[in-house]
Amino acid sequence: MTNKANPKTAQMTDWYNPLQLIDTAKKTAISTIIGENADPRLISAATGSDFLDYTNKLINDEENHDFKSTAEPRNEIWIDYVSDVGDGWNPTYSIAHCLARESITVAGKPLKRGEILIFGGDGVYPTATDDEYETRLINPYRTAFETVGKTNKSAAELEKEPHVYALPGNHDWYDSLVSFQKLFFTHIFNKRLFAGNWRTRQKRSYFALKLPHKWWLLGIDLQLQHSIDIPQLKYFERVVEEMEDGDKLIVCVPEPYWVKALKYEGLTDKFEKKEKSIEIFEKILEENHVEVRLYLAGDLHHYRRFATEDGKYQKITAGGGGAFLHPTHDFDFTGKVVKSKTADARKFFWRKNYPEFEDSKALDWGNFFGFIFKNKSFGILTGILYAFLAFLTHGNIEGEFTLKKAFDATVTSCIVQPPVLIVVILMWLGLVFFTDSHSLRYKRIAGTIHAWTHITAIFFLGWLGFIAKTAIVERLKIVNSAAENVIWLISIIVICGLGGYIIGSLIMGLYLFISLHLFKRHDNEAFSAMKIEDYKNFLRLHIGSDGVLTVYPFKLDEVPKKEDWIFENDGKVCKPNREIDPDLIEDPIEIE
Repeated sequence: MTNKANPKTAQMTDWYNPLQLIDTAKKTAISTIIGENADPRLISAATGSDFLDYTNKLINDEENHDFKSTAEPRNEIWIDYVSDVGDGWNPTYSIAHCLARESITVAGKPLKRGEILIFGGDGVYPTATDDEYETRLINPYRTAFETVGKTNKSAAELEKEPHVYALPGNHDWYDSLVSFQKLFFTHIFNKRLFAGNWRTRQKRSYFALKLPHKWWLLGIDLQLQHSIDIPQLKYFERVVEEMEDGDKLIVCVPEPYWVKALKYEGLTDKFEKKEKSIEIFEKILEENHVEVRLYLAGDLHHYRRFATEDGKYQKITAGGGGAFLHPTHDFDFTGKVVKSKTADARKFFWRKNYPEFEDSKALDWGNFFGFIFKNKSFGILTGILYAFLAFLTHGNIEGEFTLKKAFDATVTSCIVQPPVLIVVILMWLGLVFFTDSHSLRYKRIAGTIHAWTHITAIFFLGWLGFIAKTAIVERLKIVNSAAENVIWLISIIVICGLGGYIIGSLIMGLYLFISLHLFKRHDNEAFSAMKIEDYKNFLRLHIGSDGVLTVYPFKLDEVPKKEDWIFENDGKVCKPNREIDPDLIEDPIEIE
């Protein structure tokens, strides 16, 4: 059976849907309160302090729902890294399709599928629930494996199947990790199977993997409070005690705090505070003479790399696994230096962006007039607000209509009707608060301009509705006050409601465009509004027999869209009608 539609596929999150805005705010508040007072990491810490050893090959241990080590050492290992997944079908499945394939060929050389898959954070959008994980993450990854991955079902072949580890991002934390734990921590719900044929092994929201040739991979959970809890620090202290001089680390964190600290330098100490627990972690490593050679992070949905001058130390952001694209032109890192807080104070320099700076800036024009088409439900909010305020602030004008009379009548209405003034003030304060800046002066100026642009539009639309109502009443010679009020209400709904839907959306799109294009503000809000599915990325890591770590950064400039998918076998197999072939963002990065 072949069809062009599959009910299991998900659309990109509609971040500007009024109901979504309310739901996200509610769950953020609840999870933050719970995170401050009942951190589930404290409970999961009781499950042990073991690390997982990949220096030798593994065999399936069905009795314990895990794998056990053999005496046969590994000469090499392949690892895939992807972050910010689980949003719309098109980008999420496209990346899963690449990760499930047994190999990707680059310059005639096959690069094997990762024996380990690392989810670097934010496994689902917009908020974590069992259903959202199933629809937005599990279904595309299961379908990808059944479509292009070699499926091994016999127990003897289980050791050949890849393993998966996941770090929680802020969206995973919105239900206090309840759904995340069921998906990745235990065999009770899924028999240690993730999406068909990736196998789960972790026991907590952070983990340590011992890899061949004196390499380790550590995954750190920073929770919503951007901190490492004490049990987690003690866990890593015990892991570090198992390390030897000269061991080298790959460290995965949920967000690139080094980028944000540099970007907001001088504006706030917020991101410096975030680094405090990381600094403690790095001091533990330093005291035990082990080095972090590679930092990996998601959270920002693009690719950006920093490196020391000799290339021995790298910091990479790779958050292009499925969510909307983030811009790279929000800050010019050319010539800027990221300094580590360790004793040697290494200096990291910007090396690469994807998409390129100019490509990102060109995409920004999508909000100029396109906001209303990408965010069709947002106008409902502005339409209701415009109609409500216009209805309350109009006043009867005797004689010839003039703007001065209209202005005086509006001011009078605000004075005699305090609720109107309260709504206007709340809207103004809300838009000041919404303004993306750590400068109070900037927030007040930009927020006020934004608010008064809406208020001006409400003023003119409201009085246009009043003029229309007056003309209709005079034309039909209506003298009944009830009928006149009905016509006034219809005029308000049609002119102010419809006008508010269109003009309110245009003002928001223009505000986001100007903020990002000219002032480098609202990078998240501006690009989430455009829901750009393309420009995706992931990493393939290889530790070779010589101990060299090579990072292959892959990109998908354009993902297949709705019309490109062909579903078979009741949606279990999905074939794009064109090849999905990732290219390298830049030359492979070797860390000796």
